Amino acid sequence: MTSSTAVPLIDGDDRSRVDPDLLVNHLRRADPGVLLAVLAQVTGDTGVLDRYADAISHVPDAPEMAGVADSDTVDAIVGELAAALAADEQVAGLAPDDSDLFARLVPLALGVVLGDEFLPMLAEQGGFHPAQPVLPRTTPLPATLDLAIVGGGLAGIAAALTAAREGISYELLERNDDLGGTWLIQNYPGVGVDTPSSYYSLSSELNPDWTSYYPKGGEYEDYLRDVADRHGIREHTRFGTEVESLVWDEKAYRWNVHTRSTDGTRSVTHAAAVITALGYLNRPQFPRVEGRESFAGISVHSGEWDPALDLTGKRVAVIGAGCTSAQIVDSIAGDVAHLTLFQRQPHWVAPRKRDSDDVPEYHRWLSRHVPFYANWLRLKAFWGSADSAYPVVIVDPEWASTHLSISRANDMLLQDCLAYIDRTFGAGSELAAKVTPDFAPFGKRIIRDPGGYYPALAREHVDVLVAEPARIVPEGIVTPDGDLVEVDVIVYATGFHLDFLSTMDIRGRDGRTLVDEWSGNPRAYRGGTVPGFPNLFITSAPNTNPSHGAGNNFGIEVAVHYIVECLHLLAERGARTLEPTREAYDAYIADIDRAMEDTVWRHTPNAHTYYRNGSGRVIVASPWRLVDVWQQHRTPIEEHFVLR
Repeated sequence: MTSSTAVPLIDGDDRSRVDPDLLVNHLRRADPGVLLAVLAQVTGDTGVLDRYADAISHVPDAPEMAGVADSDTVDAIVGELAAALAADEQVAGLAPDDSDLFARLVPLALGVVLGDEFLPMLAEQGGFHPAQPVLPRTTPLPATLDLAIVGGGLAGIAAALTAAREGISYELLERNDDLGGTWLIQNYPGVGVDTPSSYYSLSSELNPDWTSYYPKGGEYEDYLRDVADRHGIREHTRFGTEVESLVWDEKAYRWNVHTRSTDGTRSVTHAAAVITALGYLNRPQFPRVEGRESFAGISVHSGEWDPALDLTGKRVAVIGAGCTSAQIVDSIAGDVAHLTLFQRQPHWVAPRKRDSDDVPEYHRWLSRHVPFYANWLRLKAFWGSADSAYPVVIVDPEWASTHLSISRANDMLLQDCLAYIDRTFGAGSELAAKVTPDFAPFGKRIIRDPGGYYPALAREHVDVLVAEPARIVPEGIVTPDGDLVEVDVIVYATGFHLDFLSTMDIRGRDGRTLVDEWSGNPRAYRGGTVPGFPNLFITSAPNTNPSHGAGNNFGIEVAVHYIVECLHLLAERGARTLEPTREAYDAYIADIDRAMEDTVWRHTPNAHTYYRNGSGRVIVASPWRLVDVWQQHRTPIEEHFVLR
């Protein structure tokens, strides 16, 4: 096994401080398939696979697969691994050219046999090595090729890390007073991650210490801050600085970046290239309901939560029934005197697969001390929520013609969700009918129950109304039937405006604005590039959300890798600007729309979702497998760009 990086066998700790009995006890509790993969890596001895692989089988352990073996096999693997970890040696990490070994390890650890097309993506997403360069690096990036990164959340931090690794000068502009993006701003009760924590992170920055499989927002915010601090990102960041406009200067081949600080001071900086690292859900959206301002109690939007607000003993109305609403209801139901949920349309809700979201201590201990263990846990979480779920969103016309679900795979999820409804509310009950959608799962963003959302709806002091408020009066909310629901607090869990940079004035070549280019229909070529907007890259671009699974961290890493490849293309060709041709742009979008026709998002027009624009075009979700998107973004196709 070859690699340029040596890793200590007992990672991050003095061997003398590691209790050998504790090591063995923790190893015995771990997945033997993962342990065998680790053993092969830390010893470099593929013979262990010949000895033990056939003795390991796999069983479903939703949302993943679990390796199982007889006690003699487990004892043998644990014994060899414990001895190797105790040895006074170092091990070479998995290198990009270890493809044959990796191909043998993947089915052992993941419990599924995958085609070779997936392996390079899995090695990267498992954090075994960083994204590999494709274009030659024979010409250094010029010092004049500096970056402005707009936004200090996950995408901005990922872009900054990569820029630093490539030796690119950058400045990060963040409108808030700290890094963290969504996880800095969102602090409503129960706010948390609904993508597995071991995966929802940067592949180059694994965290062995997640306390929950789905951590609360504060823990994820701490992770982002820690990454930023360890890599000195704050030193390159201007806080309290909002970017108001980006204006391309054709003569200087640079962007003029117009900013406003929190004290109102306006200034202009300049950069050869701009990466927008902003999400598209930032401005709170309120329902259009008569009398909203007349309410005499407390009104609060989930996106503008007041941490001092105490709901104990209050009569509370929650408007909205999406992911945010589920987390809030789950969190507050036990404290309020009465809760009324106003639900315009039910979502499909998937049950929690584990009894507890708490990460067992043995996982955390092994992730800290045993090389590659955390990598495999990450990869198992990734595959369990990634392209393994792709068949669920693809329409089988014959099946869909006679079912509410769109395919056999989609129906398996539907039946799982229906069974959860029946278990919680009783089959055929009035409440079961209220929470059962009339569209296929994934027609709108599916909800993972934090553990107490459905049980909360079944409590005596909780009412579910399948209605939007007719009007709001000082005492509370009037229903469409004319009934008055008296409340002390109204919580608006009604989402956000869909903003693909529409609140920022972006002017490209010849002064054309991005708003005019899009005209209500946001579109982009690979890397979030748009004709007429040189050296502008949008990390959260239209149709890049991996909506069938995984998380936006995948799309971000893919985009950042592609952007760096584009910058190296500039250097290799001695050019200063790059933008897609109109032909490549139009063809790429046409490919997206053709592929989208086969997906659940086009098949369920009755599902109210922010995934579609006003004309019904799907502009958020990507219609492709993650591996296809990954392959598309390995390196730019030069003839698809205009270089000047």
